[in-house]
Amino acid sequence: MGLRHVPCVLLALAALFTIAAPTSGAQWSSIAPTDYRSTIEVSVDGKPLTYYRFDRESPIGFAVEGPTRVKLLVRLRLPMSADEGSCVFDVLRDGAAAQVETLSSYPSERAFYISFEDFRPSVIRRVYIDVPTGTHGYELSPRERCGAEARVFRSTGDSTSRVSFAPSEYAAAETFYYRDKELVYYLATRDRDVVLDVIGPTTVKVNSRLIYDHTMAKSQTYAFGVGRPGHDEMLYKVETEPSETVVFRDRDELIPSGLRHFMLEVPSGRHRYVFRVAYTLAPAIAFNFYVPRGDLSNEP
Repeated sequence: MGLRHVPCVLLALAALFTIAAPTSGAQWSSIAPTDYRSTIEVSVDGKPLTYYRFDRESPIGFAVEGPTRVKLLVRLRLPMSADEGSCVFDVLRDGAAAQVETLSSYPSERAFYISFEDFRPSVIRRVYIDVPTGTHGYELSPRERCGAEARVFRSTGDSTSRVSFAPSEYAAAETFYYRDKELVYYLATRDRDVVLDVIGPTTVKVNSRLIYDHTMAKSQTYAFGVGRPGHDEMLYKVETEPSETVVFRDRDELIPSGLRHFMLEVPSGRHRYVFRVAYTLAPAIAFNFYVPRGDLSNEP
């Protein structure tokens, strides 16, 4: 599919904050289930993670105090010969039926069991449970004779704490000073894009600054495209001026512009976003990225 440029204008700073006001999101804290068949170590992109194995005879169970929300990251146990799998799960609250979840998935290319197994883990699927007020016991049990592993998380609040998230490719990294803080930005040039690999679902806060040299007029307009394979590219046009509070740490000949930002909604799964320079008189456009702290636990 070709890239179709769809205009999306980032307005002046005051209006920008109205458009891009932070959205609420959950932070997640892992909780250990009280009932399960066994634990199993799963390597995900080289990182070992402990999952809790369960089946029809030994469902996964846990207690949690509400009101809150629970998230289960579930991987089906697929035979080595299977290209896909599906299973129906019953969610019980205090022994009574609460909801039914049908999960279909396929073998993961980035996850495997560390111990020798005749099965392989699937790509994760998510189950969300809204917990009412009070302490409640939950069970997740497959109806059929299928097995799965899960990790369990509970929401710890609605205010979003964001952490810096580095891109995988860029032309250069530069450090800016803002008062007593250091800010790391990643540069895109006409010859080199910034590439961000991220696992959703999540919402990425994208900050951008134009890099001025001393030959440029104060008021500038720049544009950059944001695209991912198989989807239309979005073209962002930004008006800006030099920052009065942010400076380069090591380069006196360059000046960063005022901050502009927008929120990038990332769907489930692993995605690659390419930030390319579409138009500017400047030598580069600087980006940095922030994701909700709780979404760092996302898995492909």
